[in-house]
Amino acid sequence: MLKTVSLIILFSNLALAHAWAGVPQVKVLIGKSLKDVVVHGIDLRQNIPAKKIYRQFEGQKTVNFSCRLNSHVQLPERDQMIASVTSPTGLVGWENKRFRGELQLVAGPKAAAEGCNLVNLISMEHYISSLLAKEMRSDWPVEALKAQAVVARSFALLKMKEQTLDLNNWHLESSEKDQVSGSFHDTTESTDRAARETQGEVLVDQNKKPVMGFFHSKCGGKTFKPEQVWSNPVAGYESVDCPFCHKHGMKNWDNTLAKSHLANLLGKTLSRYGDKPIKISPDALTFVPDTESKTDLRFYAGNQMHVLKKSHLRNIAGREIFPSINFKLISQAHGVSIKGQGFGHGVGMCQLGAFELARRGYGYREIIQHYFPNHGVRKIW
Repeated sequence: MLKTVSLIILFSNLALAHAWAGVPQVKVLIGKSLKDVVVHGIDLRQNIPAKKIYRQFEGQKTVNFSCRLNSHVQLPERDQMIASVTSPTGLVGWENKRFRGELQLVAGPKAAAEGCNLVNLISMEHYISSLLAKEMRSDWPVEALKAQAVVARSFALLKMKEQTLDLNNWHLESSEKDQVSGSFHDTTESTDRAARETQGEVLVDQNKKPVMGFFHSKCGGKTFKPEQVWSNPVAGYESVDCPFCHKHGMKNWDNTLAKSHLANLLGKTLSRYGDKPIKISPDALTFVPDTESKTDLRFYAGNQMHVLKKSHLRNIAGREIFPSINFKLISQAHGVSIKGQGFGHGVGMCQLGAFELARRGYGYREIIQHYFPNHGVRKIW
C-alpha cells in the first residue's frame, strides 16, 4: 500500500511540476529556533554542502539533524543553509506534516544557543495553494480563493524582491508576521485550482508594476489606507466601503479596561512611538469624543493633549483587547469601554467581504477591483 500511495503522490507532483515550470521558487520559514530536526520521506536525498556530503536513501527513511552544538564547534558568520533534504516524490516530511519542495536547515553564529531554523524551498504556486487553506478556508467559493491567491501572490513577490537572503536565508515567514501557509495535506482540489487558474497573476499599479498586496479578516464596514495604519503610504490604495462582511465572522465587540490599565498602555505606546518616555496618571486622563472610523486617538493627560495612531495602541495592547483598529473609547464611571467592529488591520481586501461577494456571483477580478480600485491584475509568468 505504501508503494502504491507513493507512486500516486509522485505522478501527481510531477504533473503539477510540469504545469508550473518556470514558476519562481520562494523560501518560507516554517520552523524557528529548533534544537533537533527530524525529517522523513521516501527515497530521500540529503545534501550537506560545507562537507561536500551527498547521500541517497532507498525506501522510507528518517534523517536526524541536531542543532545542540557545542561551543567549540565552528559556526558560520551569518545564517546560511547547512543541509537540505529532497525526495523524488516531491514531498518531505517534518513532524506530522509533509511539504512540497525542499527542506533546508539554516544555522548561523547563534545556533549553539538558539538552535536552527527550517526553511521550505517551494514553487510559488504550491505555496499559494497551501496558503489558501490557512488564510481562508478551502471550502470557500473558488472566486474568493482566486482573489486571495492574487493578493497573497502579490505580497509574496514584493517580499521576495525586498528581502536580502544574505541576511536570513528566507523570503517569508509562515506566520501572521507575513502570511500563514500550510503543508501538502492542507491543499485541496479547490486551492490547487485557484492557484492554477490565477497562475502568475499579481496586483499592478497604473504603470503595470507589481505592488504589495494586503488583506485582513474583516474590515467592519470600511477599509483603511496603509498610511492610516502604518507609517508609509502605498501608491494606489484607497479606503473603500464594504457592506458585505457584517453578517460573517466576529460580530461587533465590546471590551472594558480599568482606567489605570489603559493609562499604562497609552504611556507605553507614546514612549515606544514618541521621542521620550511618558507616564500617564489615570486620574488626569480624559478623551476627546471618538468614532470607530477615526484612525487617530486624541486624549488629554492633564492639560497636555496627545495624538497617537490606534494601530500603535493595538500593537502595544494586543489583539485580544483590540481585535481591529476600528474602535472608539468611551469613559465610564469605573473604567473605559472599547466598542469596535472588524478583525485585523483593515488594509486592502476584506476576506469575509470577498467571501460574500463570491457567494453573490462576483468573479475574482471584480472582487479585486472593488477593494483595489486603482490597481489592475497582470500575469507575469
